[in-house]
Amino acid sequence: MLGRGRKTSNRNPGVGFDDFGGGYRSQAPAPDTEAAIALTFSEAFHGVQQRLQLDDDTINVRIPAGAKPGSRIRLKGKGRPSPFSQQRGDLYLTIEVLPHAFFRFEGDNLVCDVPIRPDEAVLGAEIKVPTPDGNVTMKVPKGVKSGQSLKLRGKGWTLPKGGRGDLFAKLQIVTPQDLNEIEQECYEKIQANTTFNPRAQLEEIKL
Repeated sequence: MLGRGRKTSNRNPGVGFDDFGGGYRSQAPAPDTEAAIALTFSEAFHGVQQRLQLDDDTINVRIPAGAKPGSRIRLKGKGRPSPFSQQRGDLYLTIEVLPHAFFRFEGDNLVCDVPIRPDEAVLGAEIKVPTPDGNVTMKVPKGVKSGQSLKLRGKGWTLPKGGRGDLFAKLQIVTPQDLNEIEQECYEKIQANTTFNPRAQLEEIKL
């Protein structure tokens, strides 16, 4: 995968007498080089070996596990050479993580949306939830709300110093669209006999 959005920046360039008509010319320090590298969620999570093309040079880069969007990696002596001394500057890589269909970052946390049925929300349940390294069983307590988050400790992103962060599963209550006969009867019976009114407080609202 090639680096993208590359640009070169000079840090503290030297100034010699040639700039003012004199005979002495200093050697400017080697310029540092900025580049971006795009990784999949899997590559960023597990770490990956990449090859970058910088001008005519091919550079092998080892991205450590746990890279996050916006993090930077310094490769000493892998930037472009100085036109005066031919000494190479440093290469700074900015990490871009491509979107995933299920997982996403919210700040430093790894988050996913998990759909549940109305009966699972009311009665509680044990459900399977994907994590970066496989499915786990998560207990849904009774009476959860749509949008409520449950923490899966140690099932989140790889941490730079080792170990794992947490994964937050945001519950989304999904209503069924096609009911069979028994389901229809059960929902009708609940509707006819329930004492729960989620809009009770709205009756007191006035302008």
